[in-house]
Amino acid sequence: MAQGKGSSPEHTIQSLIGEIQKLDRTKRDLLERMEQMASLLDNLPGIAFRCLYDEELTFEYASRGIADLLGYEASEIVNGYAFRQLVHPEDQLQNRKILSQLSPETNRYQLIYRMRAADGDDRWVHEQGTAIFSESGEVEAIEGLLTDITSQKLEEIKLRQENERLLSSMKERYRLGTMIGKSAAMQRVYDRILKAASSSASVIITGESGTGKELAAREIHNLSDRRDRPFVAVNCGAIPENLIESEFFGYVKGAFTGAAADRTGFLMAANQGTLFLDEIGEMPPAFQVKLLRALDGKGFTPVGDNRVHNSDFRLISATNRNLPELVRSRRMREDFYYRISTVPIELPPLRERKEDLPLLIDHLLDQYGQTSGRTFELPPTVLFKLLDHHWPGNVRELHNVLNRYLTLEEIDLTTLHYRRDPESPVMPSFPEPDTTGPANLSSRMDQVEKAGLLRALEENRWHIGRSAAALGLSRRTLQRRIKKYALK
Repeated sequence: MAQGKGSSPEHTIQSLIGEIQKLDRTKRDLLERMEQMASLLDNLPGIAFRCLYDEELTFEYASRGIADLLGYEASEIVNGYAFRQLVHPEDQLQNRKILSQLSPETNRYQLIYRMRAADGDDRWVHEQGTAIFSESGEVEAIEGLLTDITSQKLEEIKLRQENERLLSSMKERYRLGTMIGKSAAMQRVYDRILKAASSSASVIITGESGTGKELAAREIHNLSDRRDRPFVAVNCGAIPENLIESEFFGYVKGAFTGAAADRTGFLMAANQGTLFLDEIGEMPPAFQVKLLRALDGKGFTPVGDNRVHNSDFRLISATNRNLPELVRSRRMREDFYYRISTVPIELPPLRERKEDLPLLIDHLLDQYGQTSGRTFELPPTVLFKLLDHHWPGNVRELHNVLNRYLTLEEIDLTTLHYRRDPESPVMPSFPEPDTTGPANLSSRMDQVEKAGLLRALEENRWHIGRSAAALGLSRRTLQRRIKKYALK
């Protein structure tokens, strides 16, 4: 080998020794720094890790913090477990989805999920990581840090469950069993029902057709100490007068032609339970005398029998008639009237509790949704029409109208007997729609929506927040519609 000018073998050897020593010092420094880095990672409040980006995310490195978090030794994890083996099955899909969206430009990510610990319990972890890409743009590895957030997450879940419970509790204040309503009128009804349920006195439920009189009767029964006994509902107006005695009292075999066997009547069927007599105003006065004897504890005799029978039942009656007027016109006996009306409960018509309409609509839509497996929502224009209607048929009519809309996608209130409450605000009148053209129908719907918006704004003194809440809209949506219709 030729030697450079001025260079001797001894000098060359000394230079090589110097380079070797320099490399050795660099190696020692590097090892020392690596040890410091490992010590730092091992003392982090969590787990530092590196995984290959293969199907199971095989561990290449895990810091000692894994022992505190998951109960595994770092060497145990690296040699025996893959990352995805420890992730809760319900969280794996979301994790895969987020990792699959990483790119060299957006290679950082955050995840919150559950990991299975050595004791079999789940730990909630927060992962902050970085994807390592090859020169060809493929993910090669994942590096990151896991921290334990189990206590915070459990507290968050507890808080959410408590909020859901409180929300459910608030909703329950707006109902009693199957009865829906938050209005003052319905709160008074609930109070009467609760008081009636705690006694054995006869109850008379009055109200227009479709207000839910049988629902109220069932709630009294369900809240009483007879709840586990029969609830027998009878429509007095549907029984012919010549059959009413045999239907109520029963009959024995051979009592009349066709009586091939003994038959129990309504009174015995309701023994120890509740007898609900709907349309009590249609009961003939002659039979009222016989039923009154049974109510006074003097018993009754089935048709064709000569024995007196007794039944222990609680009587709840209902009618949409004016009972005092029936008494005055002698179509109801006065003593019978006083016997059946110890506790009066009057159900308000729907037009007098319109603040309950959104609750009722939501409840009915939920019922239809559960039956069909679908989710239903009413457009604002349809909702405005329902809120403006007088509802002569009350809740029963609402049920039928919604059922028709969800089936046929049409609202037709014009065929019903429409009577406006004189105290309710008058809506602008509209020309009858020309249903032959979709443009005219659209125009009609716009008019209805515009009128509904205007009424809500005027009732709330043009306060955007309150008006939007009353309409079930966001403030931004309401502002857009105010601009659309140039409302002032």
